[in-house]
Amino acid sequence: MKKIISFGLPFLLLAGIFLSCKEDKPVNFQPFDPSKEIKVTGFYPDSGGIATPIIIEGENFGSDTTGMKVYFVDTLNVKHEAGLVGSNGRKIYAMVPKLTFLRKMDIIVERTTGDGKVVSGTGARNFFYKTQTAVSTVVGKPMPGENNVPTLGGDLTNSSLSAPFGICLDDEDNIFITERTFDGQGLNGGQGARNDKNEGVNGNLLMADQKNQSLIVLRYGSANLNSPAFSGETNNEAVYLPEDQAGGFYQLLKSLSYAPRRRQVITTGTGNIFQNNWWYSFVVNKNDHQIYSVLYNGQLVRIHPVTRNVEILLDNIMPEYVNARNGKRGANTWIAFSPIEPDMLYMVLEDYNLIKRLDVSDLGDKDKTTYRGEDYAGLTMIDGPVNGRGWEDGLLQNAKFFSPKQVAFTSDGKLYIADTGNHCIRIIDTTVPKEKATVNTAIGLPQSAGFQDGGPEFAKFHFPIGVAVNSDGSEIYVADKMNHVIRKLSIE
Repeated sequence: MKKIISFGLPFLLLAGIFLSCKEDKPVNFQPFDPSKEIKVTGFYPDSGGIATPIIIEGENFGSDTTGMKVYFVDTLNVKHEAGLVGSNGRKIYAMVPKLTFLRKMDIIVERTTGDGKVVSGTGARNFFYKTQTAVSTVVGKPMPGENNVPTLGGDLTNSSLSAPFGICLDDEDNIFITERTFDGQGLNGGQGARNDKNEGVNGNLLMADQKNQSLIVLRYGSANLNSPAFSGETNNEAVYLPEDQAGGFYQLLKSLSYAPRRRQVITTGTGNIFQNNWWYSFVVNKNDHQIYSVLYNGQLVRIHPVTRNVEILLDNIMPEYVNARNGKRGANTWIAFSPIEPDMLYMVLEDYNLIKRLDVSDLGDKDKTTYRGEDYAGLTMIDGPVNGRGWEDGLLQNAKFFSPKQVAFTSDGKLYIADTGNHCIRIIDTTVPKEKATVNTAIGLPQSAGFQDGGPEFAKFHFPIGVAVNSDGSEIYVADKMNHVIRKLSIE
């Protein structure tokens, strides 16, 4: 009965719009007059989340909704179009759209006439958006702080993960998981990977089949494997995983049921860049279907997935100052392409507590020996990597991170960052101009480690490392290292 009532409520409200008049008179549907202004005099409710029914009151809306738009405009002046249901000229019935983590919204009613003239009206007060965020555990039994946990396959809720690290999802929402430990900047990542006999190994490779609710161990005892990437290239769908030592990687072809095959890049013409060098993250570009990575010593490279040939795009993207890890120039670098600008590469320099970006399609006129991309987010760009370490939300240049790791985009251009040392997930809306964009904490209690599912007031992580999105870019998954689980974030 509850479902029936909640489903019918919008229709009852809509009926109320058109029937709200004197009992003995019919509803007077009013046309839009382009010579007059649109007035928004009120709305109710004054707050809510995604899909909340809202009634907007005013004058000169018009009952014909052709050319009518209702927008929720956030404090960065970004417009979000509402779901428009109907109007009687004085009242509009609409549905609140999926908005951002920003709470205060202006409501604008806008009409475009046949000759292109735009007439609009704005409400005198704000609507307050309520972000609905929750964390749930989807793979593994939570074992907070335990340091003697084997990796065991089986059903998702009863399986166990020894050291979840990097993750990605394929086009069927299978979760690929690498296992290993980490250190750096004073952090101790706890136990390393273990096999089914509870013996220590360098790494493990796993797949969580969400449809069949089972965790499959693809390989025990691999080399240290880092952040994987899925390629949806037609007839060549595959997952690619970098070994810690640069040059080696694993290829898992979907056509071969994701059987792991170790591969080695072809280094002809690249000199010795792979000697004493490491790579932490792969990403596949949706335009050219090639694999991109940034090596520890700063080289931006592109790898052809079939020929395995390597092209050096830039010699060194690292800042010209030393890092916060070991006083050297170099960084474990985690990368992701924007879904809005598919050639814009975002790079998280873990050991600098800094985020950079560059357009890989715009390197033709750049000097590959000196161009380093653009500093994007982190107080590091002003005060250096040590002073830039910590936790601080705010404008991009003022934000602080602590050993941030894997990053991933949702389909609307929001960048999610696993801020490992701060035990939380951060978010940047990259569609907002750089000078106005902000870093915010999406979920997790900053600088407070623990384990707790639930909403933003309660949810806790302990060294979140991996972060990835599902096939349609709407759900976020997190590898929670010290809790030995994979978590899912539902944010609306």
